[in-house]
Amino acid sequence: MSTIKQALAAAEHTCRERGVRFTPVRRRVLAILLERPQPLTAYQILDHLRTAQPRAQPPTVYRALDFLLHQGLVHRIESTNSYLACNHGHDHTGERAAHWPQFLLCDECGDAREVPLAAELQHLLAQLAQGHGFHIGKRPLELHGLCRQCRSAA
Repeated sequence: MSTIKQALAAAEHTCRERGVRFTPVRRRVLAILLERPQPLTAYQILDHLRTAQPRAQPPTVYRALDFLLHQGLVHRIESTNSYLACNHGHDHTGERAAHWPQFLLCDECGDAREVPLAAELQHLLAQLAQGHGFHIGKRPLELHGLCRQCRSAA
């Protein structure tokens, strides 16, 4: 079974366990994101969705993305207002303590890598913030730079 099929089957299983509907549109939006290494905007997703559903409208995509975000199956990259499938299969609901991702975003080619934030770094960041009377939420960190291929091409 391909990685994408496995991810879709896992998402379907998760939704079934949670008692929520993994509709064909939600499944297709997740598949579109799983098929691409770069984050996509909602309108890019809509363009891909329209190949199979020519009458699809923006609210359809936004509703599917809201659902997928809530279920922890996708991430929103705030700096580019785009979306990326979660590639770690963690439960993002509830406390979110186990999974605090960071994204390595290539400013040249648009490649994006989700990598888990090491527990030691999570602890150090929390300590640093606490020293200033600040509590940080477990929002993803976005680190911009150049990937290995773009660096070597420069």
